[in-house]
Amino acid sequence: MTTVWVEGFESHFTGQQMQRKYASFSGSFSSQAGRVFGTAGGPASAVAITPSFGTDNTITMGFGLRFNAHSTLVNSGAQGLYVELGASEQCHVEMESNVSLGFRFDIYRGSTLIASSSRFAFGVWHYFEIQLTVRTGTNGAYEIRHNGVLDVNAGSVNLADTGGDGWDIWAMRYSSNLGSIVRYDDMFVNNGAGSTNTSFLGPSIVEGLLPNANGATIQWTNNGTGDNYTSVDDVGTSNPDDTGAGGTNGSDTNAQIDLYAFEDLQHITGTVHAVQVGIQLAMAAAGTRTVRGKYRDPDTTVVNLDSHVVDATAFDEFTQTLDQNPNSAAAWDIADIDDGQFGVEVVS
Repeated sequence: MTTVWVEGFESHFTGQQMQRKYASFSGSFSSQAGRVFGTAGGPASAVAITPSFGTDNTITMGFGLRFNAHSTLVNSGAQGLYVELGASEQCHVEMESNVSLGFRFDIYRGSTLIASSSRFAFGVWHYFEIQLTVRTGTNGAYEIRHNGVLDVNAGSVNLADTGGDGWDIWAMRYSSNLGSIVRYDDMFVNNGAGSTNTSFLGPSIVEGLLPNANGATIQWTNNGTGDNYTSVDDVGTSNPDDTGAGGTNGSDTNAQIDLYAFEDLQHITGTVHAVQVGIQLAMAAAGTRTVRGKYRDPDTTVVNLDSHVVDATAFDEFTQTLDQNPNSAAAWDIADIDDGQFGVEVVS
């Protein structure tokens, strides 16, 4: 697995949704028109921190960005895209704007400016990819691409502020209300492990899909009034909980499985780089259970995904990002998703 995180701001948007997906989330993202479709996120005093992905030296961040304002934004040291090792910053990328010249990115190690990009135009969507080799001494490197074309790069730099190599956590940190100024969309984060999605992907789209029908196996109990899939089809602008007609689905029986069919892809028509599966789970009462994800390939083969320990009565989201179809170990294609099913199984 080398694509470790994606964010498109469609299937997750409210504070409650974001709190469940991220290891830590505070503040909010304002809803803005998306880069290709749907919605984008404008950070409004937001801090979103991912879980740890395990230590690796290379990170590649891709994201759509629209900078709407012509007013001057100066570097504050408290906002931008952060690369961290544990709870400590290694380096971060800030935006700085000039009313006459446009905006640019500045790469910092702590308070030390390492490099700056070219200037880019206000008021239009851009797609950026920033790759950082997070190492000490003269072993680090950086590269910024704009709409798939190299902007700046260099090696022989120190991008590890802790004094040790590597990163394991990615974060968005914004201390001022930029919701009406800056929009992010179609974000991915890759590490350098493995042999797939280890580097640049080019301008990309993230499309969030929700269940729209019961799948081949429905064994969990729905405590609402609709079909089981209606308990897990909450849109990104809602706060999913156990109220309303859909209710929740639950099981206390090992080996019981719920599978769901999902919406078809509408905006991705070419290469599918990765699929991120998000499962929101909670205990109905104090205790601990283990639940794993499931994938049913269009050829009807059902395979196991990661297992998750559920030990809280408050909902949390467990994510897994898959670079390849877990059944065939081949690259995803459109049919794998449109005709496939995802779900859950009680393990123990």
